[in-house]
Amino acid sequence: MLNRDILLTTFPGHKSRNVGDNLISRSAIELVRSRFPAYDPDIVFREHSLDGYNPKDVRSIMAPGFSVSNDTYPTLFSLYSDLSKLHSFFPVGCSFQHPIPTQESFDNYTFNASTLKVLSHISALCGRIPCRDQLIEGLLSRHGIPAVYCGDVALFDQTVIDTIFTPPSEINSLVFTICNNPIRFGKQSEALLLLISERFPDAKKYVAHHSRPVTASAEISDFAENLGFSKLHLYGDAVNLASYDSIDLHVGYRLHGHISFLRRRKPSLLFIEDARAFGFANSGSFATGCFEALSADNERGVRSEAPLAAMEFLDDEIKREFASYSSVFDSIDDIYKNVLSPRFDEFCSLFADR
Repeated sequence: MLNRDILLTTFPGHKSRNVGDNLISRSAIELVRSRFPAYDPDIVFREHSLDGYNPKDVRSIMAPGFSVSNDTYPTLFSLYSDLSKLHSFFPVGCSFQHPIPTQESFDNYTFNASTLKVLSHISALCGRIPCRDQLIEGLLSRHGIPAVYCGDVALFDQTVIDTIFTPPSEINSLVFTICNNPIRFGKQSEALLLLISERFPDAKKYVAHHSRPVTASAEISDFAENLGFSKLHLYGDAVNLASYDSIDLHVGYRLHGHISFLRRRKPSLLFIEDARAFGFANSGSFATGCFEALSADNERGVRSEAPLAAMEFLDDEIKREFASYSSVFDSIDDIYKNVLSPRFDEFCSLFADR
């Protein structure tokens, strides 16, 4: 009897407790429950094997944020030791990992033979593999793997789709999110925090950890606290991100801090520090508010001019009542209606007789 549903999560609850990964999983669950309220999957960390599940008992396996990097199976996602047991498999918002945020990281990447075999097997199960940015879609297509751009699942809150963007009349509060690589971007972060403090002296200011603090990230938040910022420890459950409901603006490095604001129809500025953010920022209208944190030279040095460029953009957007963001929110609505919603409708057809 098909009575087990599984959701493979990328959330490292035993490690960094990155809240962005939890947001991806929780967003996927919410999108299913809006169609099938009884959905109550077993949540399995991606590295854990599914061999303990009898395929005859499994109705569905959803994998939000499934990786298409080399050796994703079995290194990043264990799945079944025998892939022929995998069925009713629905990856969505598929990701790609690379430390260097350039177009070449996508254009020059080559899948090895075993990974191509796995991706071909998965596309045979699910059809076009849904990707969270357009560069991943292009990477797969170049290797002959059917793919479609569907956006990051965390972008979509069904209760917000098609609502009117109301820009903040003034910035009374803002949050700065700490980078993934605080050693590399520590000085740039301090320069940006100083500019924010000077530009918004009367606003309530926060500095947020999206992962468990390490020594270098704690030093950044201590620096911000000395400037009058209040610390937010948001790692863990995505419910912690409800703190952003009452904050007007995000400026920082965390992709899912940026996405958390966009899904709420709020303005945000993102500093691009890796290929995840680069792919996001190079997908149509989502370039709005994104700034490369690294220079384009061979050394990939930190861009000292990036904080000032971001603040100049922000000043202009405040004067224009954040007019540039309307196209971003229109894109979220269009992707949801034309790609993501049909995908989740298809997934929920598995529950039609329940």
